[in-house]
Amino acid sequence: MKKVYLPIKRRLANDRGDMSIYTCFLVMGVVILVSFLLLYASVKITCINIRNGAKMELNNLSASIYADTYRSQRETNFSEYLNTLYSSSGYTTMLEETVTDGLANKLPLSTNDYQVRNISLSFHVAGDRVEYVFSCDAEFYIFMFGRRYPAITQHIELTGYHNTKF
Repeated sequence: MKKVYLPIKRRLANDRGDMSIYTCFLVMGVVILVSFLLLYASVKITCINIRNGAKMELNNLSASIYADTYRSQRETNFSEYLNTLYSSSGYTTMLEETVTDGLANKLPLSTNDYQVRNISLSFHVAGDRVEYVFSCDAEFYIFMFGRRYPAITQHIELTGYHNTKF
């Protein structure tokens, strides 16, 4: 007996009311593909929002460093400020907390969909230039079977600098 192949349109709209197994796999594949694309777009958009918030906070940090370095250069010398920057963990912690608090005011650091972790701020000095590096990890979650599972972790890193010559 020769097998008769039906056109795709007729297979998908079968008059008998039953669905072929191939149609089930096709529908399931399309749903999985659309779900993945939506997750990917959501992760990219959220990372862009976190980067933009961090950029604004680094601009605020640059203004704060400007005020500190201007005062240190006017009153004493720049090497004293660098000594404070490298030897005083309290000062660097205060700068890091300022950036973290400002970022938290701009966007939530923890939601049901993501959590921002490991926020750090490091400083490097090259001549008369103070360079600062902001980094964090954004961990994204998916919900399946009533539980939350980590799906993707994106590392976000921004670099800014401040020239100290006036």
